Amino acid sequence: MLSKSGRGEVVAIGLFKKKYTLRKHGSQTNTNGYTAATYEDVIVKLNVQPQAPDEYDGDPSGERTIKRLKSWGVAELTSANEYLGIPGDLLFYKGIWYECTSSVDWDHTILSHFQSDFTALPASKQPPPPEVKT
Repeated sequence: MLSKSGRGEVVAIGLFKKKYTLRKHGSQTNTNGYTAATYEDVIVKLNVQPQAPDEYDGDPSGERTIKRLKSWGVAELTSANEYLGIPGDLLFYKGIWYECTSSVDWDHTILSHFQSDFTALPASKQPPPPEVKT
């Protein structure tokens, strides 16, 4: 069964999509030399799957310990850009925040969608848990 997405294309109804909390960052402000960014926690429907260790590069010692996710959905996500200082959208998955590292528009088929990749934030950089329930 097919339906229209908010983007105007025809997409398959999300049988495998679930609700997840996504933390979207607002613009940064500078107050008395301190920078701060606002954020909003929103609920999105995505198909999220963990990446297998053989799907990504390991660290320099050859270990594959960094947790990574892939997601598919109709919403374009903001990916991190360290050079420009833009934080990526954060996805809360099984008690851990993951940062969006890429979001690619696959608009060449009737099942137009975005595929996004995420990397787990280190324990020392985990922000507070979501403000809304999934």
